[in-house]
Amino acid sequence: MSSNKKSTFGLRLGQLADLFAVAVKNQASLETECADENLAEMLRSELAEVMPGSSLLFPTVSEISVSQQSNVALLVGQSLLQLFFGPESTIGQLQLIKEAGKHLTITSVSEAERVVATTIYHAAIARCLLLHNKKITKHSYEKLDESFALLIEKDWMAGELVELFSDARRICQTMWSNE
Repeated sequence: MSSNKKSTFGLRLGQLADLFAVAVKNQASLETECADENLAEMLRSELAEVMPGSSLLFPTVSEISVSQQSNVALLVGQSLLQLFFGPESTIGQLQLIKEAGKHLTITSVSEAERVVATTIYHAAIARCLLLHNKKITKHSYEKLDESFALLIEKDWMAGELVELFSDARRICQTMWSNE
């Protein structure tokens, strides 16, 4: 390239900086969209996976369930969607899913797995509140309400879970106001 040719197409330094800033912003936005799409797909897959299958959760359930072997057997052949929305999910099953989700948030190697595990953890708590009117966590109703609200706002959240978390928030708000 000859020294009298300009590689900046006549743009001043400030204009170049603005152009780079726009490109970086657009790239970050695109990466966020892709990440949201990946999270949505990963969550949807995990919810639909019949256990044991390739569920992230099931190996964890098997690890932590020494005292709840009968509940582990009751998870086999069902998906999380069935357990979160079926009328016959037991407190023991939901407790086991909650504990496995909690364990998975600590042991996951990827941020995406941690996010999905956290979502599953909260979905089990929400379902137990709605189905059995029982809180299976030490978190306060106020803290649960805040957590459910944050999860509802996520662009990647499955519609069924948005509804579940919304219904659970109403219970939390009622219980919180009575405390």
